[in-house]
Amino acid sequence: MFRNRVAAVMAGALLGVLPMLALADREAAQELIIQGRFDEALREINTLLAASPDDAELRFLKGIAYAEQGEDDLAIEVFAGLTQDYPELPEPYNNLAVLFAQRGDYDKARESLLAAIQTHPSYSTAHENLGDLYAKMAGNSYNRALQENQSNDSARVKLAKMNTLFAPPSQAVAATPPPATSVAAATPTPQQETVSQQPPATEPAVAQQAAVTPDPVSEPPASVQSEPSGANMQAAANEIAGTIGSWSSAWSSQDVEAYLSFYASDFRPTRGLSRSAWVAQRRERVARPQFIRVTVTDLFVDVSSANTARAVFKQDYASPGYEDSVIKTLNLTREGGAWKIQREVSRAP
Repeated sequence: MFRNRVAAVMAGALLGVLPMLALADREAAQELIIQGRFDEALREINTLLAASPDDAELRFLKGIAYAEQGEDDLAIEVFAGLTQDYPELPEPYNNLAVLFAQRGDYDKARESLLAAIQTHPSYSTAHENLGDLYAKMAGNSYNRALQENQSNDSARVKLAKMNTLFAPPSQAVAATPPPATSVAAATPTPQQETVSQQPPATEPAVAQQAAVTPDPVSEPPASVQSEPSGANMQAAANEIAGTIGSWSSAWSSQDVEAYLSFYASDFRPTRGLSRSAWVAQRRERVARPQFIRVTVTDLFVDVSSANTARAVFKQDYASPGYEDSVIKTLNLTREGGAWKIQREVSRAP
């Protein structure tokens, strides 16, 4: 699983490097990236950089925006500039490595990862990426050996093992309902969610990371809690847990129609979007990535009536070049005999 550090460099790693701009300005730029509004994000970042052109965090955000927009050449230029001006920061080297690897330029990717490790020997993401890179290179070599000699059974077995290592997951189950509840397929969407604002305690500078190739991951069942209002309320809570599990599974399987079917007819998009604009945006964002992995944990269900409920849970999202964790709240309503999402709000953990 080749991991790309593609979140804002957090203040803790840079306080000794540069003065901080207003936190609200940074968060506004980061929020625009999360929403997929990359042109607006770049305008905001460039405005801030005009006042502080050497700000490493803003420059890092700019590289992220370019990478998420598919402007790899510009992203590489930004991250390469950061490695020149701030060679002590490992994250720009790591992001360069991922971009190079995506292009198949494994030599440059290896050089960048070795540089990241040299600047920060305990940077576990770079170590993991380097291992994955060597595995990927080995797979390419085994494949070449088979092309040259189809009877090379040893190379065939080794290549099969490599393909298993990098195989994408068939589905990620977000909320596991009780045994009596079946989990259908539904399809949510990426990059709509807010990014985590706090980095892991063991990682120095980044709040978010993303995988170029995922590992199959199984999540433990999420507990379902509801107010003790009787058997009917508990049954509704269990049904909602199944709905959320199906919704997240459909998102992970990138089944756009199934995903959209989980939203109520009166669903109200956030960010001021119209329903039709939201649907068009979600179709594009669900279908575009090479893979999507969504998991739901710590599920809490509050059934307020026979037709209304609220669900709160931790959502982890991953796709190539992007990963985040948010606390999501869903307001649900019964429509056509099924629970549907009426409103959807995300916030940082």
